[in-house]
Amino acid sequence: MGAGLFSYIFPRRNAGKDVALAVLRRVPIFQDLSRRELQKIDGILPRRSLSSEEVIVREGEMSVGMYVVVSGEIEIIQKGDEGKPRRLAILGPGDVFGEQSLLDEEVPSTASAIASRPCLAVGFCRPDMLELLKQDPQIGLKIVRRLSQMTLTRWRHTSRLLKDGRIKQQEIEGT
Repeated sequence: MGAGLFSYIFPRRNAGKDVALAVLRRVPIFQDLSRRELQKIDGILPRRSLSSEEVIVREGEMSVGMYVVVSGEIEIIQKGDEGKPRRLAILGPGDVFGEQSLLDEEVPSTASAIASRPCLAVGFCRPDMLELLKQDPQIGLKIVRRLSQMTLTRWRHTSRLLKDGRIKQQEIEGT
């Protein structure tokens, strides 16, 4: 009981860091990294505490990188018909958004990301990834390989959705 009580009253300074590290381990682009490599990555990733309703990424604007939700919730919202916002997803711990900006900094964000309640997110910016590729190509290559796989998986899913939408449209039009 004593050790538990003391850890509750005097939490370890790096307890939040341990939580972030555990969450990062579940992120697909970091899954091939050893514990030491993941700790190295964790050391360069900035953390961002967000208040409720705070905008992280705004639809149509350029994003600087990928974010990993460590705690809390983030809503992904897109302008729908007649400008009405449409919720696409609610992200929680371990979820990722903005990874396409690691590959292409020229493409504006297709949706907004807004904290729906206070949360902590970890950022991974394109310049950091490029520097990592120079400094430690082995780690960088592992990340880029997983990032490519993740992007292709999402692209295939989107292609399937578009195909299904075309088929439904053809059925509606009777062709």
